[in-house]
Order: sequence, then structure tokens, then C-alpha cells
Amino acid sequence: MVDGHSPPASPLSQTPAKKSKQDQEQNQDMATAIHPDTASAVPTEEAASATSSSEAVDAPPRVIDENTDLSTLTDQEIMRLTEGMDHQEDVLSKPLISTPVPLLIIREEYVRGSPQVLKKLDWLQEHGWDQVWRARGDGDCFYRSFTLAYLLRILHSPEPALEANLAYDAIQRALPAMEESGFDKDLYEEFLEPLLALIRSFAEERETTSSEYSIVQTLQDAERSNCIVVALRLLTSSYIRTHSSLFSPFLLSPATFLPLSTDDFCRQEVEPCGKEADHAQIMALSEALKVGIRVAYLDRSEVSGGEGDKDNVINWVEFGRDTTEDGRPLTLLYRPGHYDVVTKDVPPQIPDA
Repeated sequence: MVDGHSPPASPLSQTPAKKSKQDQEQNQDMATAIHPDTASAVPTEEAASATSSSEAVDAPPRVIDENTDLSTLTDQEIMRLTEGMDHQEDVLSKPLISTPVPLLIIREEYVRGSPQVLKKLDWLQEHGWDQVWRARGDGDCFYRSFTLAYLLRILHSPEPALEANLAYDAIQRALPAMEESGFDKDLYEEFLEPLLALIRSFAEERETTSSEYSIVQTLQDAERSNCIVVALRLLTSSYIRTHSSLFSPFLLSPATFLPLSTDDFCRQEVEPCGKEADHAQIMALSEALKVGIRVAYLDRSEVSGGEGDKDNVINWVEFGRDTTEDGRPLTLLYRPGHYDVVTKDVPPQIPDA
């Protein structure tokens, strides 16, 4: 891989729209490239039409597009379209990764909500976790948050160059599992290159990673950010595939809670962009890259009130080998269906006189 080579445009950068036949063929080619040994799971328009005609007895909601006569819309269809447009515009208007905001801003969103959540937010604030870096809620928020926390960990390391070399080595050690899983080598190397380039830049003290702000700016670039998301999904999938016996008891469909085979789980819940991550995906990525992850869960579970139980106020869920403070794990904040990064404010480093 040559430095400076532009990665391919990611399908994530496209806004939801009715896909043309050419778009479907391109998705078919990409899916085949990722799994060259199997047929693609991306349906064509003809296949989708044939499937829908043979499934449910009840007719599905009609397709509304630019050719639909607006005067024929029912009240229910108008409401459905309006709600969908509002949600889509709200998501797409937010940055992929934001600059940090005070945790108190998150607290304001819960002032009239759950008192348990407020107590947990207060505990985080009291213990120094006072900054939140928001990720766009597009289903890829865990992978975007992981990327930011991963790079911030290198930036604030006592020896960033050494930390960058260790991170680079961890990714290289994960590559054989990707090849063993049947992923196309040229393709996953293309998707990995933006992340590897960022990690290399720490050792070279480039402007792209010289500060928190410059890292956020880089990750707000849709093409690079989305390529990194795809790369992390493939790393996660390959680790699950090559450690099937470890993960198989926990591979369930989030819709039906029925068991899925390793292949089905990875194809349905890990590899497609926009699919939310759960414990299996987090554990796999943590183990694949040898980095600890701690997730602070903001839920409505009861908070221990005893003086000796103050450390149990937050429901920390830990992944990886070393999640102690000394191990400097990545720390994420989880609210139902969404991940952000939560950090302690790092004082500026003053050079020795």
C-alpha cells in the first residue's frame, strides 16, 4: 500500500435514496469482493420483487417515489413520510464525530427524566469524567467512538510514538485472521489504509494528529471515517469467525433472540454498515486489537446508596485484558442504542523550561 493512495469511496457516504440498478450492481460487486468465495447477499431489484411477491399474504405498504401522485397519499402515508424525513435530516445534520462538550450538557437532557441516570451522571462528573465526544447516531456510532478513543489514547500517551507502533503492530497481527476468513486482501487493505496512515502520523508528528481538534477534523471527513468503520467491522468479523467456539453461545439475532450461525451473525450483524454493536462485537474488537474497553451504562437500574458502595453507582461493562486505570482502557458512554466517548479533561502539556 502506497502512502497517499486515496481509499475507495465508501457506500456509507451515500444518503438513503432509491437505488438505481447500477448502484445495486456496484453493491453486488463489493459484497462479492469481500466474500469472493460465496455469492453476494445483496439482493437485486428483480430478486427483491420475486421474494416480496411470494412472502406475506398481506400486501406490503406501497412504494412511494417521485412518480407517485401526491393527491393519492393517505394520512398514514403522509405521517410516515414526514417522520422518516425528520429523522433522516436530524441524523445527517450531525457531524460524524463532534468536538467535546461538557458532561453537564448531557445531564441537562435528563433533568426531567430518570433520577437513577442523573445520579450516574453526577458520579461521572465528580470522578473527573467531564467531557463527552458525540458520535453520529447512524448505527456506526460504536465504531466511530472506538476510533476516536483509540487515537486519543495514543495522543495522550506518555510516549505517543511507542504507543503508535504498538497499535500498528496489533493491527498487522490481526490481518491473517481476515485472510483466513476469506476477505479480499486488496479490499481490506484499502479500507485499513486511512486508519494506518493516522497511526503512522503520530510517530512522524504530523499536523493531522498533533491535537485533539485535528484528530476530530480528520474523522469528520466522510470518506476516511467511513473506510475506517468498514475496516473495523471486518476486523471484528474476522476475529469472531476465527474464534467461533468462543462466541457461538452468544450469537443471537437482536430481532428474534434466536441463535445464529457464526457466518450468519457476521454477515447480518457485523459486516453491514449501520448495524449496531453489542457485547459480542465489542469483545471481538477489543481482543483483536489488544486494547481494553470500559463502557459506562446509563440505564435506570437502581443505584446503590450505601457509603461503601459509591464505586457501584456506574454499571461499568469491561472488555479486554486490562481495564484498570493504569491500563488506560478506552472509555465509552452508552445510552440505549447509542455510544459516545467519555473522557477526563487532560491538562495541556507544558514543555520543560
